[in-house]
Amino acid sequence: MAIAAEFDWREALRVLFAGTVNQQTLEEAAELMVYVSTRTPKCHEEYLYVLDTLIEVTSSGSDELFSLINTSGYRVYDTAGALELLSDFRKIYVGEYERAIGS
Repeated sequence: MAIAAEFDWREALRVLFAGTVNQQTLEEAAELMVYVSTRTPKCHEEYLYVLDTLIEVTSSGSDELFSLINTSGYRVYDTAGALELLSDFRKIYVGEYERAIGS
């Protein structure tokens, strides 16, 4: 995927959470993402790439991720909490996306 070459996960997390999650529920954020991705299919691939990469970074134990997530209004204090939040967000997004496209 083309975005991998210059991918900055810190900036991607900041943009994703600031643009979608920012004081909303994960469900509301996912609905916004689905609205965009059903109109611009490339965005769906990018959202999945970002979420999968963030889950991978979380699994590696990066503490930096906590402060980035915490600027969104959500609070995580450990790897397990961050992993659960990001995994839930991905699951909600994929479910909403599949529902929207009729899968």
